[in-house]
Amino acid sequence: MESSETGVIWSELMSRDPDASARFYEEVVGLSVVATGQGEDVYRMFVSEGRPIGGLTGPRPDSDTWPSGGPTGHWVGYFASKDVPAAVETTQRLGGLVLLGPLDLPGTGTVAVLRDPDGATFGVFDPRQGEA
Repeated sequence: MESSETGVIWSELMSRDPDASARFYEEVVGLSVVATGQGEDVYRMFVSEGRPIGGLTGPRPDSDTWPSGGPTGHWVGYFASKDVPAAVETTQRLGGLVLLGPLDLPGTGTVAVLRDPDGATFGVFDPRQGEA
């Protein structure tokens, strides 16, 4: 993923049953699913033509919901951001909510999950900080 990209650069499915969701999307749209990590740290990525295009995760281990909301499965789109902390501050100033972050993901980048003043959930992601 290029850091100069704009718009939605990642989509993540929040699923009650990630294994069933993986099978569903593999069969319906032909995506492969690759898991990284183990146990509570497992993260699944949707892969198309050898390229990761999105993520698949279950509820948080300490809750029956996700930072993005719940209790039903849903998709969250992540927009490219060159400054995640500034996006978080601006969201708060304009009446939005911070649901998660900013959070540094070693080797990946910086992410935050936000809600706009109308209640729509979205993420911002800066992959540049994951490039080292």
